[in-house]
Amino acid sequence: MSGGFTGGVSGFLWRMAGALVAGVIGLCMLLWALELTSLASFAAAETGGDSSPTTGTYLLMFAGLVLVNLATFYALTQWSRYLREHPNTKQFPVIVMVGVLILAGAAMVYGVATHSDWIRAQDTVPTTVRQGFIAYQVVFSTIIIATLVLLAVRWSPGFRRRPIED
Repeated sequence: MSGGFTGGVSGFLWRMAGALVAGVIGLCMLLWALELTSLASFAAAETGGDSSPTTGTYLLMFAGLVLVNLATFYALTQWSRYLREHPNTKQFPVIVMVGVLILAGAAMVYGVATHSDWIRAQDTVPTTVRQGFIAYQVVFSTIIIATLVLLAVRWSPGFRRRPIED
């Protein structure tokens, strides 16, 4: 039986899947903390109270940001190394990736605006985070970050193997 536990899946795919999972967890942490901060701000504006989130919220935000950045840079490095080793790898055309960026960005802006309008329409500001909204943001943020990784590697120096010139 070849591959053992991996079932024949290459180490590259496992590493990229790990980076994706770490990035999604980091985005969940980051966006959850941002939503808590936003709700505290809305509640303070409504009641005239303090809008300062807890220290735990700031730690959650910072940890999520660090995790997202580490996962993104790891994926960037891995994908770049893969393309250098496999220069004939087919990739999406740039126009398709730019289109994905525009559509996902528009969906993010629309979602945030709709959610903000919904919060303002409530009689009292909700104190709990809407998990569906966080999931919505995480999905579209992941699409945006993954597309940016593909574009960044494509345009970065050393993406294609070139002969060394003296």
